[in-house]
Formats: sequence, C-alpha cells, structure tokens
Amino acid sequence: MKRMNLRDVPDDVYAALADAAAANRQSLSTFVVDRLTEVAQVTKLTEYVASYPPAQESGITLEDAAAAVREVREAS
Repeated sequence: MKRMNLRDVPDDVYAALADAAAANRQSLSTFVVDRLTEVAQVTKLTEYVASYPPAQESGITLEDAAAAVREVREAS
C-alpha cells in the first residue's frame, strides 16, 4: 500500500472529517481512505459510462437520460 501525506487541509475540512470519523467509530485515516476509495470508484464508473456506446437509433442522448433521472430525483 502507498502512503499519502496531505498538506494545506483547511481547518474546517479537517474538523468535519475528524468529527465524521469519530461518529463512524473510525480513525481519521481509515475514514479518509474509505472516502477516497469511493471517489476512485466513481471516477471509474464515469469513465465506463463515457465509453459505453449509445443505443442505436434511440434518439436519447446520455445527457437527456441524466436530466430525466435528475428530474425524478428532484421531484421526490
């Protein structure tokens, strides 16, 4: 495993992360690694979706589909 050293973390961000880690009964390091893992997975998913070929002659773009999902979420 690699080590990471973060610099210039704003005090309020550090405090929020430390509080969230404590609330989850995790060390700050474990909590932050878990969040970074989530970010890495989303990045991979975004790349996958971007590379996925659209359905032939559907007339629906990825942007249209994403907008429809957002609309339903906001209505809920």
